Amino acid sequence: METARNQEYESPAEVALRLGWPLARVRRLIRSKEVRHIKVGGLYLLPAGAMEEYLNANTVEPLRDTPEKR
Repeated sequence: METARNQEYESPAEVALRLGWPLARVRRLIRSKEVRHIKVGGLYLLPAGAMEEYLNANTVEPLRDTPEKR
């Protein structure tokens, strides 16, 4: 496990820009504690890979092609 000293972090604005999401969406995920983050004073930072973990954990796979029940 990496120590905090060796970990790279992104600001919510950097994450939002990278993903093409509104900043408010990233802040909402932080506020609701749905994504890993740290708070240093009033600054929130997301560890590298935190958003990818969130996206992987919340990805819904499509159902297999099965006949519909009627």
